[in-house]
Amino acid sequence: MANIRLSIWLAVLLVIITACGADSEADIVEDVEAQQSATSTGMKILTNDTDQNKRRVQKSEQLENYADEAGYYLNQSATLLMQLSPYFDRAELSTSDLNDVLSILTTIRNERDAFINLERPRAFEGFHNVHLSTLMEIDALERIFRDMRSPTHPLQIDNARVHYENAIMSHKLMEREYLTLMEEYGMY
Repeated sequence: MANIRLSIWLAVLLVIITACGADSEADIVEDVEAQQSATSTGMKILTNDTDQNKRRVQKSEQLENYADEAGYYLNQSATLLMQLSPYFDRAELSTSDLNDVLSILTTIRNERDAFINLERPRAFEGFHNVHLSTLMEIDALERIFRDMRSPTHPLQIDNARVHYENAIMSHKLMEREYLTLMEEYGMY
């Protein structure tokens, strides 16, 4: 019986010793070289979602053109909206101030008309819906300023500020939707 126990212990010890054997230094170097040559011989590692989506998603020329126009429009409209900001810090607006504000709003409307008449790809429907809510706020803002007469009442400016802030928030949502689409289609 002692011989059987000794034989079992020796067999277990032999299995443990052979199973725990570490790779030799040459094997480790060979594994590292194999990994490095795999990435340098055609396997490209994509760094982020945008790179992956460039390969995964087919995009049309119309989609790319509309995305370029939308990006330009977003930049222009954001710049114009920010030009309105100082007018809301005043207690009263002069006739000259009102004319300046209306001029900026007219420029926004002209930019909007040019952009909204472009043929819109289906992928940009969500963007268009957010754009419509932004336009509703800008139109309400323009109506309020058209109805103002100098000297203005502070409540009129407060009312206009509400629509201005809503327009800014909607514009930010448009920007987020645009950036989401750019990432999704790998065009960022």
